[in-house]
Amino acid sequence: MPALRRLLLWLLLLLPMLATAASFDCSKAATATEQAICRQPELSVLDEQVAAAYRQHNQQGLLQDNQRQWLAGPRAECKADATCLQSVYKERLEQLQHAQLVRQQIDNAMPAYRFDITLLDWGEHGWAAEGPAIINIIDKRSQRRIQQLRLDNVFMPRDAGKPLLNSPQGYGLQWDDFDFDGHIDFAVQKDNTGPYGGPTYRVYLYDTARKQFVLNDELSTLTEENLGLFQVDAKRKRLRTFAKSGCCYHETTDYQFDARHHLQAVERLIEDAQDPAGKEVRVTRETLVNGRWKTSTRRYALDAYYHQ
Repeated sequence: MPALRRLLLWLLLLLPMLATAASFDCSKAATATEQAICRQPELSVLDEQVAAAYRQHNQQGLLQDNQRQWLAGPRAECKADATCLQSVYKERLEQLQHAQLVRQQIDNAMPAYRFDITLLDWGEHGWAAEGPAIINIIDKRSQRRIQQLRLDNVFMPRDAGKPLLNSPQGYGLQWDDFDFDGHIDFAVQKDNTGPYGGPTYRVYLYDTARKQFVLNDELSTLTEENLGLFQVDAKRKRLRTFAKSGCCYHETTDYQFDARHHLQAVERLIEDAQDPAGKEVRVTRETLVNGRWKTSTRRYALDAYYHQ
């Protein structure tokens, strides 16, 4: 009986420690941040709460990279500052508690493939879902997964609750034969950090040798430096981008793929209406001919040019 009483007493003494336990073994705390968490009961509780919320949402490893970025970024930057740690932990906990798992099956985007998207929506937009995502690409004929993409952020606008696909506004999931090889490619919207708050994209081209879609850095960069997704001119086998500076300076650039399958600018139209008097526009046309740029410039009356 005395032994049982001693055991119960030890359990009662352990309860406060268990209630404030961190998500990791404090006896092995190696960093100043971990040691600070173990010293502060409130921080220990927050750490366990964040870990529990993370485990809840980390289906298929969806949040793994995002959590690592948070641990190496905001949390690590606090070092041993308890006030800072409490702030970033509360912010992270609120973010995870408001997040919702969104599953979307898109089978009308491409003839041969279906997209099964699992996205953790941070809940920051009422008309769109945004957050880390896993995209499984399914072969419609065999119903087998041919590829899986793990993306740190996807922005998926919705129209009447459904994803916005190949919209003329250039949002959401877009597809076309971007490199004119006879195979449909696709672009998925990353965020809205492009010029003037425009959409940026990860662009994937179909690789016939690997039988998979491969991220193309050149095409993806085009969307980060210009206004949205490029236009596809299948007849001339060109891609066209648009850029601007304020109201009165616009650039339209045409690109072609060279023999090494790299992008090359081949034509540019510059419309400069920054005339202080507001009466004329200077139009410059640049054309690549045999490896050299030829340039011609003309001036037009502003009203006549934009109403022609």
